[in-house]
Amino acid sequence: MRGPSRPSTEAQMKFDLLMEIYDKGKSTDTKARADLIAKFLAVSQPGIEEKISWGFLFKGRATGEMVSIVHWGLDELRDGRPFLREKPLKILPPPKFQERFTDGIQWDRDRSRIIRVGSVNLRQLFLTRIFELLTEVAPWLRVCQRQECRRLFLYQRPKQIYCSETCAQRVRMERFLAQRAVVSEKH
Repeated sequence: MRGPSRPSTEAQMKFDLLMEIYDKGKSTDTKARADLIAKFLAVSQPGIEEKISWGFLFKGRATGEMVSIVHWGLDELRDGRPFLREKPLKILPPPKFQERFTDGIQWDRDRSRIIRVGSVNLRQLFLTRIFELLTEVAPWLRVCQRQECRRLFLYQRPKQIYCSETCAQRVRMERFLAQRAVVSEKH
């Protein structure tokens, strides 16, 4: 039985950007995080640049909070729990004001499809686009089986269980060293 056809190139690119935010977001400065978030949003919803005040990303802890939400949410998803808009207070302090989320749909005539339209609140829009992407790529989503990694990835081959050749090579090396240790103990 064959698996589903590959995700679109666009979905793969968006997923790669999301994982770049996950991987690098905590170790980069505000400008680099803002650039990654803006790039993800621009690819996820062409034309969004005109509708959003990007200055929000540079105020206070906005980018750090958005990266924290991505980390928390993807870790929850990976471990079989729901990735929700509302995050626990241990991840982020409560908002200064109650964020009102408005949701709907819009016809994207250029691509002949309906897209979800989220709030103009940048954090909510970001989460909407992440949820759409993860829903789209779900048939190809896996968790790396190397215990030290456990990163989400989109598989390229149906039997692929590691996120990268690096992880696969590390597992092979660990097995080799374990077998070698057993042989040396016998002698």
